[in-house]
Amino acid sequence: MESRSSSPVHTLPSSSSRDAQGRHDESLQLLDRLRGLFSREVGADRFDRFFGQRARLGVNAGTLDVTVPNKFTRDLLERRFGCDLRRVLRDHAGQEGCELTLRFCVDNEAFGPEPGSPVDAPPVRAQPLAPRPRHHVASSGRRAELVHRLEDFVVGGSNRIAYAAAQRLAEGSDASAVSPLFIHGSCGLGKTHLLQGIANRFRQLNPRARVVYYPAEVFTNEFVAAVQGNAMAAFRKIFRTADLLCIDDVHFVAGKEATQNELLHTLDAIGTGRARIVMASDSHPRSIRKFSEALVSRLVCGAVVRLDPPDLDLRSRIIERLAKRRGLPLAAGASRLIGEQVAGAGESVSVRDIEGMLTQIEAVWKLLPDLATADGSIGAIVVQHALDMRRQGLGRAEAIKQRPVQLDTIIGVVCRELEVELNDLVGQGRHRRVVLARSMAVFLSREMTTRSYPEIASAMARPSHSTIVSAYARISRQIAEGKVVSVGGRHDGLTLRALADRLADEVRRAGGARVRG
Repeated sequence: MESRSSSPVHTLPSSSSRDAQGRHDESLQLLDRLRGLFSREVGADRFDRFFGQRARLGVNAGTLDVTVPNKFTRDLLERRFGCDLRRVLRDHAGQEGCELTLRFCVDNEAFGPEPGSPVDAPPVRAQPLAPRPRHHVASSGRRAELVHRLEDFVVGGSNRIAYAAAQRLAEGSDASAVSPLFIHGSCGLGKTHLLQGIANRFRQLNPRARVVYYPAEVFTNEFVAAVQGNAMAAFRKIFRTADLLCIDDVHFVAGKEATQNELLHTLDAIGTGRARIVMASDSHPRSIRKFSEALVSRLVCGAVVRLDPPDLDLRSRIIERLAKRRGLPLAAGASRLIGEQVAGAGESVSVRDIEGMLTQIEAVWKLLPDLATADGSIGAIVVQHALDMRRQGLGRAEAIKQRPVQLDTIIGVVCRELEVELNDLVGQGRHRRVVLARSMAVFLSREMTTRSYPEIASAMARPSHSTIVSAYARISRQIAEGKVVSVGGRHDGLTLRALADRLADEVRRAGGARVRG
């Protein structure tokens, strides 16, 4: 045990003097202010999720103590929030002259076990159910809530089988016919929607059941942290006691042998107990490169279903649903016109493409109201104007086609192809392969998207966009000079231009986007 603090250190004995009581009140006020500042810095949802129940704040002699129940939680909080909290403390010291040092402490006796959940589970946000929640939700983004529901999923010919399998897994008394369920398809077709919908429906019907939902990236990061922190028992207890296990973007574990082995053992352990399992990926298990044969065999032993791009009828109904949610008044026939024109001739389209098109239409409708119909609704003129703007593009948009490439797709492909961990790419390491991966991610982000330097810097966790500007200038110059790859990897010997082209092709394949040459 590294430190002991069974209660916040600002608590004073009853015999304290009036001056001491005043200092005690000031300490409480300081803690309240710091909590508000921390919440604004990292987001109220994330602060509440990670610091609400399994961490205690206390001020003691110029030190702000964050007391947690175990090393796993300490390492997790320090890794994710240490820099943010220290920055807030520095800003606070500059404004009020009260300098505090941040310290993470462990006191495994100060926190009792939570009914229905592992004693040493990482601090993920529990869902508000009664009795005490037994659900674990983790996310690599800002929100970890399961926001999608099965009843909101628009069903058509291209996704009917996947939806029926999801419904059977969530609602059926015996789901052995479809578990494990593996849903695959291109980006933006509804895989995450179905996974979250399954989790929500299952826990609605089985409030005492234990539901665990993790993106594969978070599973990987937490597994590595557990190994490094000697906390594998706590890590495994989260997953191996699940009644329903949902793993999204499982292709992220490709090439990560230790993580694949842990996932395989987890599936075997909970499958024996007849737990329900559902996973999602961009590709069929047999098409994911660097997947172990054992894991592929385990994943295909259940139901493997594919989500296809929506046909015109389904696109029209999705457009109507999304437009209603946005408050966009579509004139008669407008949804079908958008559905016909949202993609080029013979080109498939995803829900994200539809959302992008509706954003363009909404902008035209609000900025040019005289183009609307007589009753103010969105008709063919607004739609056509938005389509023309979309096709012509603005500025760097001339370099991309109608279906945008996502930054996370580019970063994911670069990490996979150059065999670099995401944590290394967004970290500070200077290994030659890591530096090349960062440079290629920057180059492709500038060439294949309309994102600004600050947006790219944010996606790559860079403190300043000036580093992105420098990296783009440097890699562009090296490409023009015909430099050859030499970083000790399988792409050695290729020119940087050839490598960039190869990576761009993989990005188009992964994101389902076609870029104008």
